[in-house]
Amino acid sequence: MTGSSVINGEKTSISAADQADITVVFGRTGTPESAAHGVTALLVPMDAPGLTTNRFDCHGQRAIGRGSIFFENVRVPVNHRLGEENKGFVQVMHGFDFSRSLIGLQCLAVARVALEETWEYITQRQAFGQPLSAFQGVTHPLAQFDTEVEGARLVCLQGLWLKDKGLPHSAEAGMAKWWGPKLAYDVIHQCLLCFGHGGYDRGPMEQRLRDVLGFQIGDGTAQIMKTIIARTRAGRKFVPA
Repeated sequence: MTGSSVINGEKTSISAADQADITVVFGRTGTPESAAHGVTALLVPMDAPGLTTNRFDCHGQRAIGRGSIFFENVRVPVNHRLGEENKGFVQVMHGFDFSRSLIGLQCLAVARVALEETWEYITQRQAFGQPLSAFQGVTHPLAQFDTEVEGARLVCLQGLWLKDKGLPHSAEAGMAKWWGPKLAYDVIHQCLLCFGHGGYDRGPMEQRLRDVLGFQIGDGTAQIMKTIIARTRAGRKFVPA
């Protein structure tokens, strides 16, 4: 890659697509046959000629926003290349195991706040002359989810600890990524139900439910994460793509 690169195409479902000043683009610079080994990372200013964006009307994470970035003969100088040519996909994959554990923790933190607010609420809300906390049908689901949130949090921390030690941690990162967001959604859903229509109204609880849902999609779905775990445990040759 000499002089400059010219980018054409579209990348969709990008966080802050219409707000960012600069973006990292992973584009094909090798042959189609080179697959993952023909991708290069480039730093692209968002005001570059030929670059346009749009914004989606998303279900959640509305403050950040998501959208598409369109490239029409966008010229990027060679000194904007990040790392080696054709090594971009390998570079980004090394970062995924780190970010996936962080995503798990991010979602579980939201679930923890929801639980704390709900535990407090059910001790104050009266029904049939007793606080809601007197009813096992209310407290037992919360107790179970409280336990699971603690367990999932430890899985996330285990992945980060292994990374710090320079040890393999792809399976743990996959566990954190699929379990954390899914569990957080289920926890917040249960907490919302405890608040009744007060939780269903526009407010913190229903916003949390919408916001964590998106993390079941971004950075790899649950199905991909489970495939990564299976390949780590059984061996890649025994778990085909």
